[in-house]
Amino acid sequence: MNLSGLDLEKLRLVNGECIIQLHSLTEDEIDFNGGKLKIVNKIKNYISDVDDNEMIAIVKALKKSNYKDKALLEEYSRMAGEAHRKVDEDKENIQDKQAVRRGKIIKIAEAELNNQGWDFDCEFDAVEGDDVWFDATFTREMITEGEGGCIIDGKVYLMISKRSIYAAKRGDEIISLNGYILGKLLGNERTYGSVYIPDNDIQRVEVVVPNARLPRYNIPEVWSNTEVKKGDVVCVRNVYATKLDPTLAKTTDYVRFQPRVIMAYER
Repeated sequence: MNLSGLDLEKLRLVNGECIIQLHSLTEDEIDFNGGKLKIVNKIKNYISDVDDNEMIAIVKALKKSNYKDKALLEEYSRMAGEAHRKVDEDKENIQDKQAVRRGKIIKIAEAELNNQGWDFDCEFDAVEGDDVWFDATFTREMITEGEGGCIIDGKVYLMISKRSIYAAKRGDEIISLNGYILGKLLGNERTYGSVYIPDNDIQRVEVVVPNARLPRYNIPEVWSNTEVKKGDVVCVRNVYATKLDPTLAKTTDYVRFQPRVIMAYER
């Protein structure tokens, strides 16, 4: 969808959504050996290196020979096969995995009519102009369905729920949003005598950026918060220790999780 000329300043957001400007829909470059490496993140269903004009010339020559020229027949067969050659099915299309999950907040909702299906609420401390990390689901919808965003004058914008934003970066400082804790993964081995056994279901995480706010949950009888401070080491299930940016670009090595999923902490 291309809405060239639309004035974002005239838009009013009234249901808890934000407009985010992206540098791209996919992370297609990484720093490598002092330079930039371009990532191929989309694979075509068919590969064709055949020039159409050359194919037409071969067909005309075959007609002139009354289809008796064996060399031309072989060349035509080769070109026809090349034109319909499928890609290696074992190769993975990583476009979704490379979906951008960071951008700049352009506009923040003035109000919120409902919780949009989320099971928590939290004060939102981001401001317009912040660089933020958010859930890549919204970018994937734009990539695959063309929904949830637009292109204006060549710039890509997404409209996303403010609850899907986990952290902001202001200068060199990273700030927690929506009650999320940011941390770095540590070793998760358990020791039995002199033997180390990795626990694949549990992650040990060192708190780097504590949550600035405590989320409020729709069912407080089920969920409760564990308060932490910078430097604490906590244990959470692997499924909850989600990398803030798991793309190949790796703009950060942090993981994010809410204080309700902490199972234990180390003194």
